[in-house]
Amino acid sequence: MNTRVIAMGVALVGFLGLTGCAAQAPTPEASSTSSESEVATPKPTKDPVFLPSGSAKDNLYFFSWVIEKSLAADPAADSFAVAQAVGAAGFDPATVQFTFSRTAAGLAADTSEVAVQLGGQCLIGQFGPVAPKVIARVLPVLASGGCLLGTEVQSLG
Repeated sequence: MNTRVIAMGVALVGFLGLTGCAAQAPTPEASSTSSESEVATPKPTKDPVFLPSGSAKDNLYFFSWVIEKSLAADPAADSFAVAQAVGAAGFDPATVQFTFSRTAAGLAADTSEVAVQLGGQCLIGQFGPVAPKVIARVLPVLASGGCLLGTEVQSLG
């Protein structure tokens, strides 16, 4: 009896798996709808701009773009160079912080961070060899007054 129950279970799982595949197969209508929605949402054609009176959240996209642009211009750019680009882009250089791009042993760090304070919050960007893309977030300022924590954190200001 147990063998029969197991065989029925295996058959049911196989049937449900095939049903799931069939249900997910694209239909001609679904294909045209998804391509139309992709066309309907155009990508920005102009470069983003710094909004000095805007919030950290308002400037998050611009902050990420500055980091991405710096790394595209020089893929070997270290965190200091990226931090300088952030400061030169309109953010207050006195509040820009960054971590080292190399470890104490001289090896390339897996990721580096660059951060800047804006409007009582922190914009923090992470990038490096193990990060598939720039990761940027808005987080609160630390109780210590900065955005990054650690003995290896450096400041432009």
